[in-house]
Parts: sequence; structure tokens; C-alpha cells
Amino acid sequence: MRMILTGIVVAAVIAIGAGYLLQARQEPAWQAFSTESTRVGDPGHNLVGQNWTGEPTDAAAETAS
Repeated sequence: MRMILTGIVVAAVIAIGAGYLLQARQEPAWQAFSTESTRVGDPGHNLVGQNWTGEPTDAAAETAS
């Protein structure tokens, strides 16, 4: 019984340590994969525009029909 509890404690310590290390080394993909010749910058949160609703416009609905 003592070995089982020791194993559980060791597994928990390893999991917490790994989670902390991975979180500390994490960086956004746009920052990790940037090169000197291509700079995108911070893409922001709304990539489709300020007034985008997600609904098709009348012209797009007519051409789809």
C-alpha cells in the first residue's frame, strides 16, 4: 500500500512539474514561426473585420442559389 501511495505522489509531482515547465516555454505560433523576411505582427482577435456578422450578404446568397 505504501508503494502505491508513493507512486501516486511521484506521478502527481511529475505532472505538476511538467505542466509548469511546458507553460513557461509556450509562445504563440505567430511569434514562434516568424522569420526575418516575413513579419506578420500581432494578428489581433478579430481577423475578419470589425463589422463582420457571419451572415452572407444578399449578393452572395443570390450567386449561391
